Amino acid sequence: MAAITLQQIQEDPDRKDIFGILNEYIQPESTTSAGQATFAFVESVKVADEKFFWAFWDDIFNVAEQIPHDNAAQDKLAAFIRELRLGPETGEKVWDARVWIDLPILSAAIREHLDQVDVGDARISFHAFLARLFHAGVTPATETTAIWILRDALEKEVKPADDESAFDNDLAIAAMYIEYAGATLVRKLALNPNPVLNNDFRRLLRGGELWEGSGLTVDRWTFWGKRFEELADTATSEETKELALHAAQLIVAWFETQLSK
Repeated sequence: MAAITLQQIQEDPDRKDIFGILNEYIQPESTTSAGQATFAFVESVKVADEKFFWAFWDDIFNVAEQIPHDNAAQDKLAAFIRELRLGPETGEKVWDARVWIDLPILSAAIREHLDQVDVGDARISFHAFLARLFHAGVTPATETTAIWILRDALEKEVKPADDESAFDNDLAIAAMYIEYAGATLVRKLALNPNPVLNNDFRRLLRGGELWEGSGLTVDRWTFWGKRFEELADTATSEETKELALHAAQLIVAWFETQLSK
């Protein structure tokens, strides 16, 4: 794995510590553990208030977007966030969430950032990171994001000729949630294959024009697998085609081993 040089998009001397710590920690040759990196960072923080956390999550997302989705540095970054939850109990709260245990403002920061990432590799990397956070048990709310992304990419009629780059990008991003969080999604399915949803969640997790139903169900899971395989033939880039086919294969394999019994 090649070394990665992070760039701080917003030059702020009060926030340089996070980039310095992460720039050392995520390197392939680094011997610093996630726990050591988070301890060093927490020790460097002077004030952890609302303003700090909005800026902090923006920085973390910026770092994730600079790392290719299949680079091990993404796993290290997700482990860094997971370890933050084991930080010292300070007695402080932001938005009624404990610092650091509850990772204040993370879900809100994710929602705000979803529409701010341009189409391209950065957007793929950002969603790969979100999928890893969900898989790491850091933010259960990411399951909702995963269903939205998979719905938008797979549950509607698509015309890639209208915008080939956007089509490929949407398909690749959907594949990220299978590649990096699929094992967690399928475990949840195995425990509750046909969830009962209240009206709010039924509306929130509703299907697209090609799927009637709502929530994460076994039937919807197998439908996604078929759509990944179908749309792979329409992808204009070989990389997107490979990602879609691999997602389809994973869905089938997990269905056969964990959901069909």
